[in-house]
Amino acid sequence: MKHDRFYYSRLPIVLFYTICIVFLLTLLTNQDNGIGMLESVDPITISGTVSIDGGPVQEIEKTLWNNGIRRALTVTGRFNRDITKDESLIIWPRNLRVKIYVNDKLKIASGQREQFPQFIRYAGNSFKIFYIGKVYKTDTIRIEIQKAYETCRINVINSFFDNLYVGRAGDLYQSIMRNEIINPIVGLVLILFGIQVLIFYFVQNSMKFDYMHQIYYLGWFCIAGGITYICDSCYEFIDLLFPYPVFNTLVDLSCIPFLLYFYLMFIVNALKHKKIKRFMRWVTSIFVVLELIPLFLQFNGIIDLHVLQDQYIFIGGIIVLIGCGSILYELLYYKNKNMKKVLLTAFPLMLSLTLKMLNGMSEHTVERTYLRVGILSSCLLLFHNTFKYVKHSIRLMEEEQQIRAELQNTRVAIMLSQIQPHFLYNTLNTLQYICKKDGVLAAEAIEHFSKYLRGNLDALTSNRLIPFEKELEHVNNYIYIQKLRFGKRVCVEYDLTYTDFSLPTLTLQPIVENAIRHGITKQADGGIVRIESRLVKDEIWIIVSDNGAGICSNNNPSDQRTHIGIKNVKKRLQLQCNGTLEFISTPGEGTKVIIRLKG
Repeated sequence: MKHDRFYYSRLPIVLFYTICIVFLLTLLTNQDNGIGMLESVDPITISGTVSIDGGPVQEIEKTLWNNGIRRALTVTGRFNRDITKDESLIIWPRNLRVKIYVNDKLKIASGQREQFPQFIRYAGNSFKIFYIGKVYKTDTIRIEIQKAYETCRINVINSFFDNLYVGRAGDLYQSIMRNEIINPIVGLVLILFGIQVLIFYFVQNSMKFDYMHQIYYLGWFCIAGGITYICDSCYEFIDLLFPYPVFNTLVDLSCIPFLLYFYLMFIVNALKHKKIKRFMRWVTSIFVVLELIPLFLQFNGIIDLHVLQDQYIFIGGIIVLIGCGSILYELLYYKNKNMKKVLLTAFPLMLSLTLKMLNGMSEHTVERTYLRVGILSSCLLLFHNTFKYVKHSIRLMEEEQQIRAELQNTRVAIMLSQIQPHFLYNTLNTLQYICKKDGVLAAEAIEHFSKYLRGNLDALTSNRLIPFEKELEHVNNYIYIQKLRFGKRVCVEYDLTYTDFSLPTLTLQPIVENAIRHGITKQADGGIVRIESRLVKDEIWIIVSDNGAGICSNNNPSDQRTHIGIKNVKKRLQLQCNGTLEFISTPGEGTKVIIRLKG
């Protein structure tokens, strides 16, 4: 058992370092190879002349692509091989408007403004397949390229000319599925996992777990993360597999804001301190406004989100950083240890957003790799931590059900201990005697007795705390009955300085009964039972004391049922309100019972 606890306590740390290693290996080994690794296509190159931004014509050199291309260039030359009638030309026009002429005849027009709706300037950054018929390597090829965005990075020109291929479309699709299928599967698994989490949330929503809202946003985070994962990992091919480039582009631009929103809401529901939670709600609201306004402007054709993509990532990174700061503040200032695990889940996502933003400025490696690994890492950590909490909550719920069953048993036991045959017999005999002597007194006594019985029966069906005044009323009914029997031998004094609190049913009465039956009535002259209630610092004290015969510490009370009642009172105090009961008795001096409740 100890070994299991050690394993589960170390599992998040092991998982975290494993993710870090995978993160580094992925970044070190991944290269932006386009589809050159696919065996079903052959690269094709063009040689000739180029005119950059309307400038002079010069020979093609690869270094020319880095000489400040602002908007457009025209390449004229020949392919290095023939294209057969069974083959297609494969290009990668990332944010480029491309026209390809063969012997001055237009064969390909890709990414032209008129091909897209009015509200979007460009859509589709995947490879595209065009059938252009048979082309000889002696044919004159003219390629006109124009950037869709002035801020479009220079490397898209390199990517275009480095990723010209010819091949059969069917073979290409097979190669894509064979070589790239793992990433869509991972994304789909995340989506399906998120759906299962949401199903679990809606099915188990009746359970009042502290973490149910976190489970809800975890489900949506995984769905948004899966969509983002697919878009980022398959951006080179997604238009080939799902031929709706405008839709794909809008999803690609929108999924990160939704991903961050669901994660922020996860953080908000994880926080416990009201001020920090309120602050993060405001931060999340500001983030939603900052993200929704550009989306609204995009769909109205006022701006293009591609231009603001880096700003999107920057805002997202800042917001997640603020979220991490809130988690850290609650962890350090309010000593909420659960925030350690929440902070651990935020680290991969924050790191990936930061690296993606920095990489967007430097183009060091494939920028999408960062976010993909960060999303997967955060999802794994969130899954582990959240469902560890769920498992703990389910165990607490089972314990609560067991406690309720025990409370029901104790209520039955204590009710039986109060309604004992000899007590009923003695009380009825007393009532019979009074009826013969004083009818008015008899009616009053019967009323008190009936209320006493009603209080005991109510205890069977009530599992809530009741006001102290109501419990005191039940005690007074019992004392009235005992005074009828013992007369002046029973004297009760009250010192109630604080009464505004609640306690379990049948808490005070069994203690008073014990003081009367096993304390003062054991003496010929009787005695005094004193009932006190006071507020001591942050605790409520209830003290029942008597100057009776007392009970030897190594002996139980003579009446076992009453003794069981006292034990049940102690147990119910602990289970229902985290209270304590202290029993102090000195033979010949009396007994004192101290009940302590949280204020």
